[in-house]
Amino acid sequence: MKKDDAWAWMTVCSDKDGRRITQFEVMEGPQRGTKYFKGQVSLKMRVSPDPRVPPQTMPFEFDFPNGKNLRWCKNHFDEQAEQSIEQWKEDQQKAQQEKQNQIVPAKGVPPMLGPDGKPMKPQG
Repeated sequence: MKKDDAWAWMTVCSDKDGRRITQFEVMEGPQRGTKYFKGQVSLKMRVSPDPRVPPQTMPFEFDFPNGKNLRWCKNHFDEQAEQSIEQWKEDQQKAQQEKQNQIVPAKGVPPMLGPDGKPMKPQG
């Protein structure tokens, strides 16, 4: 059996504020008895620049470091959630910047494509 094919027990713990910790304990496979923890929070995100559209709630999941126990995850939940959310925001901004750079080259004018789909060479 491969490590990725392992089966695990899943236990979910949550509180009244909407924080949720999911514990996975590998029950079959080479990592048997190992516990992994995943946290989940609900984020309010603005999906539209239009102020008439209210923010929407989006679930956000993150992993806790390996080797930690449930008590540690519970005590450090907010810190780990904030850290993961900040990393996610940075990744989103970096991806948007790369996409913009890909669409518009440094000269500021996108290249004209010919009938074969390749950029045309400037004439002159």
